Amino acid sequence: FEHAKNLNITCFSTPFDENAVDMLDVLNCPVFKIASFEITDLPLIQYIIKKNKPIIVSTGMASLNEIDDVVKLFKKNKFNKYMLLYCVSGYPTPVEDVRLSNIDLLRKKYNCEVGLSDHSIGNQIASLSILKSASLIEKHFIIKRNINSPDSSFSMLPEDLKNLRNLVDLSWKLNKKADFTRKKSEK
Repeated sequence: FEHAKNLNITCFSTPFDENAVDMLDVLNCPVFKIASFEITDLPLIQYIIKKNKPIIVSTGMASLNEIDDVVKLFKKNKFNKYMLLYCVSGYPTPVEDVRLSNIDLLRKKYNCEVGLSDHSIGNQIASLSILKSASLIEKHFIIKRNINSPDSSFSMLPEDLKNLRNLVDLSWKLNKKADFTRKKSEK
């Protein structure tokens, strides 16, 4: 957290129990992320809600009924600082398994911001999610390919992150709202 602060990077984490929530709160974690396999741990999510910080909920392992339960919990607590992350829990996720239209489905059904937790190889899926108005993109990141970790084979490298940023910026420009009016200089 200190290193990220020195680099002016927002750092947050995924707690898996109340002790971790409290530790992250002491570290001034500005956002809590709920991993998709924790989406059914409603007591943990209730505990996190009490911290009154934004919550990002990954949906990769969840059914619509389980997502319903979490959203109902937020509404019951009058808590509106949450976002859903559409996710396919495939590591790596084959392109043919990604259904970016689910971003629209989640946004329409729950009337909230929706992002993408992307485990596909490359940057195409993540950058295309902007055209579906994804509000946030999550990708796994690794400093060097030779670091051995469970997700190193599909994690992006520093140069991939720079490329993703460029593609996302282009996608934002392409996704501007329609405007058929012309400026005087264009006539």
